[in-house]
Amino acid sequence: MSSTSALLDLDQFEKLAAAGEITTVICAAPDPYGRLVGKRLTISAFRTLGLDGGGVNASSFIFAVDLEMNPLDLPVSNAANGWVDIRLVPDLSTLRRVPWEPTAALVICDAYHMDSDEPLAVAPRTILRQQIDRAAQQGLRFKFASELEFYLSCTPPRQAWDLGYQNLKMMSDYRSDYQMIQAARDDWFIERIRNQMPEFGVPIESSKPEWGLGQQEVTLDYCDTLEMADRHVLFKYGVKQLAHSADLTVTFMAKPKIDEVGSSCHLHVSMWSTDDDQPLCWCPERRGMSDRFGAFVAGQLRHAIDMSLMYAPTVNSYKRFKPDQFAGTAIALGMDNRSCAFRLVGNGPSFRVENRIPGADVNPYYAYAATIAAGLDGVEANLPAPDIFDGNAWTREGVATVPTSLHRSLDLFAESKMARTAFGDEVFDHLLSSAQGELEAFDSHTVTDWESRRYYERV
Repeated sequence: MSSTSALLDLDQFEKLAAAGEITTVICAAPDPYGRLVGKRLTISAFRTLGLDGGGVNASSFIFAVDLEMNPLDLPVSNAANGWVDIRLVPDLSTLRRVPWEPTAALVICDAYHMDSDEPLAVAPRTILRQQIDRAAQQGLRFKFASELEFYLSCTPPRQAWDLGYQNLKMMSDYRSDYQMIQAARDDWFIERIRNQMPEFGVPIESSKPEWGLGQQEVTLDYCDTLEMADRHVLFKYGVKQLAHSADLTVTFMAKPKIDEVGSSCHLHVSMWSTDDDQPLCWCPERRGMSDRFGAFVAGQLRHAIDMSLMYAPTVNSYKRFKPDQFAGTAIALGMDNRSCAFRLVGNGPSFRVENRIPGADVNPYYAYAATIAAGLDGVEANLPAPDIFDGNAWTREGVATVPTSLHRSLDLFAESKMARTAFGDEVFDHLLSSAQGELEAFDSHTVTDWESRRYYERV
C-alpha cells in the first residue's frame, strides 16, 4: 500500500466515523526527543476542536521538559509564564488510520501560540519548516530517507523495566548480520513492521538482521523532507507499539551496551529543483557531483563537528562513536566508503549523500534541519566540492573526528555562528538550553553502575 492510499481525506474520515469504524482520533505533535505527545479525542471533540475550532489546547510544557518529563524552565514554558497553553492544530494532510488500533485515526499537529496564528518557533516541526523555506527561496528542495537500526529483546517490557534493562534475552544468540536464517526466525514479528507500516503511511523498502545480538535494520522509502521526518517518528512510534503488543522490548538507544555495536540512523539526502522537480545532484559529464550539490555536501562536512549536537542528542549518543564500528566518526567524503562520515551512493537520478553520524536516538526534525542549514551555508559560500577520500578514514592521520562527549558537542554548538544565524536566536538558545539540561541531569543527578563498581569499596 502506498503512503497516499494509506492516508485519509475528510470525506473518507467522516464516512468511517459515521459507520462507527473510527471512534478515536489521536492528535499528536513531535516533542524535542522525537516522541509523539498530545491527546486522544472523541469524534465529536475532534470535529469541534480539530476541524471547526482553533486546535487542541496543551501546555507549552511539552516542549520544555527532559526525557523524564521534568520541567527545564526554558523561555517557551516556565513558572513565570505559568507553563502557558499552546494550540495543537492538526495537519490534515497527515490524517491516517492506525493498523494495530482498528478504531483509531492519528493526525500530526503543528504547534501555535494561543493568541495568534504564529507557529511556535521552538516546536521541532516548525524548526524544520524554517529550513525548508530557506531552501525554497534558493529554488531548492530536498528528499530524505532514514535508515534505522534498533534492538529487540524477548524479555517482556514490564520485566525488562524491573530488571533495569540488564541481562535481557535478545532475539538472536549469535552474530547474524544479513543472515537469512535469522531473518526467517525473526519474521513472525518483523513482517508485522513490513506489512503494517505501509498501512500506516510509512512505506518500507527492506529489513534485515544487523550485526548486534537482536539488532535489526529497516530502511524507509525516501520522500520530501517534512513527510520523511514525520514517517521517521511514526515508524518509531509504531515499532514500539507493535513490540509491546508482542511482549518484546525494543530500544532505539544509540549504544544500549558498551560491548555491543551501536544503532545508527543513516540519513540519505538528495537535492531537487523547486521549479521542475528535477534532481540536481548528478553531473553527467563528470559522472559525479554537480557544482551546486558539491557545495551543499561541502557545507555539511564543514559544519559536521559544530552541528554534532543535532545528530547526537544524548549522553549515550557519544558511546557509539568508536572507530571501526561503522559509526560516522571520521569527517571525510567517500564514494561508497563506510569508513567515512559522508558516503556518496547511487548514480544518475538516485545519486545522493549518506550522513552516517546520527544514531537511532536522533530527532529527525533537528537532524534534517541541521543538514539543510549546513548544506545551504556551503551553497551560499559557493564552496568547492570536497575531495573524495580513498582508503580507511578511521586510521588516516589528519582526518577530523566527531566530538566524543556531549560536553564537547555543546561547547562547539554554542560557538557556531552559522547555527545561530540559520536557526535564529530564539530557536538556537532553546536547543542549547535543552541540551544543557540533559547534560546536567547526567553530571549532577546520577550515580552510574560504573561508579559504584569502581569506587564503592576502594576509595
